[in-house]
Amino acid sequence: MPEVAINIGDKKFTVTCQPGEESALKAAAGLLNDEASFLVSEIGQLSEQKLLLMSGLMLADKMTAQSEKLTKAERALEEALKKAKSLEENDASLQVPIDDNFLEQLTTITEKAENLAYKIAN
Repeated sequence: MPEVAINIGDKKFTVTCQPGEESALKAAAGLLNDEASFLVSEIGQLSEQKLLLMSGLMLADKMTAQSEKLTKAERALEEALKKAKSLEENDASLQVPIDDNFLEQLTTITEKAENLAYKIAN
């Protein structure tokens, strides 16, 4: 198993991972290090255990907020798609116009959902 050297809050660690996961581990360690560095700059030196705990909690909080945003965006997208499907199912002779504002909102919601999904995945 490959070993990867990482730095979290000015503390060095060596971590093993599955082959091919080195870059993902380094990226995750970078996020954790960013949180740890913020904590050290705001609070000062903490024990290794407390630094890792607080950094992990801060990341979990951010992930939870992003997950909630994604869920809301997905619901809004589902509702917009239902509206679009309903309009398609209407009798073609009714010629129900779709205003530009609705299409803009649908595009915006779709972009936000995709952006949130990307942030959570990475």
